[in-house]
Amino acid sequence: MLPTAADNGARLAAILPSGLAAVARGLGHDPRAVLAEASGHPGAAEIDAELIPALRAFVVIVVDGLGHANLRARAGHAPTISGLQQRRIETVAPSTTGAALTAITTGRLPGEHGLIGYRIRHPQLGLLTTLRDWEGIAEPRSWQRARPLFETAGELGARAVVIGRPAHADGGLTGAILSGAEYLAGQRIDDRFALASRALRGGEPTVMYLYVDELDRAAHEHGWESAAWVQRLEQLDAALADFLRALPGDVGVVLTADHGMVDVPAAQQVLLDSAPELLAGVAEIGGEPRFRSLYLSDDPGGAAGAADPARAAELRDRWEAAEGHRAWVFTRQEAIDSGMFGHVADEVAPRLGDVLIAARKRVAYYTSTDEPSARALVGQHGSFTEEERGVPLALAGALAGTGFAALVGRVAAAR
Repeated sequence: MLPTAADNGARLAAILPSGLAAVARGLGHDPRAVLAEASGHPGAAEIDAELIPALRAFVVIVVDGLGHANLRARAGHAPTISGLQQRRIETVAPSTTGAALTAITTGRLPGEHGLIGYRIRHPQLGLLTTLRDWEGIAEPRSWQRARPLFETAGELGARAVVIGRPAHADGGLTGAILSGAEYLAGQRIDDRFALASRALRGGEPTVMYLYVDELDRAAHEHGWESAAWVQRLEQLDAALADFLRALPGDVGVVLTADHGMVDVPAAQQVLLDSAPELLAGVAEIGGEPRFRSLYLSDDPGGAAGAADPARAAELRDRWEAAEGHRAWVFTRQEAIDSGMFGHVADEVAPRLGDVLIAARKRVAYYTSTDEPSARALVGQHGSFTEEERGVPLALAGALAGTGFAALVGRVAAAR
């Protein structure tokens, strides 16, 4: 049985194209033409131009791991964020960082940009994690297939700025999804917001992406219900409050996230290889603990990822009988047909397993060979539950009280 969702992350992917169009309007460009190009959908050119505000600068703050449900449950610790005009939107499938951040920065869904999971299959290099395994990929743009929108911002005459931790200044994923932007590094949360404030004071047209990953790291290590996670939330809220107090009046701000979190106790870990008969014919296991990809061994003479659909259906049925009470189990083709990844390019489809297992109960799927550090994680994400898929779309600055959220929805609907 396939999971259901209000959308497939299209509104998350529409945030930066909408902000870019607002800055384009401030610069005197045709905002609807920019919107159509940035979102990749010609229908966006038909959106009422009056819905697109004119901004001098647009800032998207991406808080890794700040789910809408997580925020609501700890709203008292985040009065600034909780006081913003906001609504719940849904992240991409799977609800994992590489897939979601790439959708935010390119305006494209995972089926198009290609980073369609955490650990996915490369046709030559085998299973790779999208966050760190970029060595050996000679053409990163063939792996991450979409153009980062910071390049478009520069062409329009806006300064493109990315602000994150020093550890993220270089690397394959940074080059693949943040190209075209100037990278400013700040180790602490308040350092990054201070850098953002200084960058906005110059009066230049600007498109800015500010990334906060401390909440995600605290949740993975201690759980999102821990005191460590709350402490990080309070630090974020205080830094945001200072930033907004000094914000120039012509700057629009959106705060969102890549996914939410659920805590899974060690007792709820399920070993996929504890029942070898369920893995008969499976060559590799990818994905992550809340969203697993099972790759069948190739048919004789077949290409990687080209297993017989009948074999995939048989494997699905096996796992549905064993785990259907606590997971959604479906074939790759069923997932593609559902539209959960957006339009899936032919070269992207084999990156997914032949059968996908997405946890719907508080369980995490591991193998006995997984590293102890991976088995020690408490906070998890990747699947389709309310907590994992729901993220905030919060407006501040020049966007407060505007219809920008409705604009984002219109752009998403134009897909």
